[in-house]
Amino acid sequence: MLIALLILIIILTFFFGEGGIIEIITTQTKIKDLEEKIEGLEQKKVQLEQEIRELKNNPLALEKKAREKLWLMKKNEKVVVIVKDKKNHKGKGEKK
Repeated sequence: MLIALLILIIILTFFFGEGGIIEIITTQTKIKDLEEKIEGLEQKKVQLEQEIRELKNNPLALEKKAREKLWLMKKNEKVVVIVKDKKNHKGKGEKK
């Protein structure tokens, strides 16, 4: 009986104890998720660095970005804003 109890404790420790199988699996899952997040952030960093180089070297790109973000415009220039309707409208001839 004592040997069975000892084996049960060892098995429980193997699965649920500190450094057990369950902890190892959850840690590996977290590591995989963090590596994917790092990869995505590195790709975004490359895109932003490319955009910075473009803005530093190309005055037209800088002007375009300023117009988009800050709504800047030249004299005698009009800005047209197109707002998309978010409601679902049915086309003509369709039954409602």
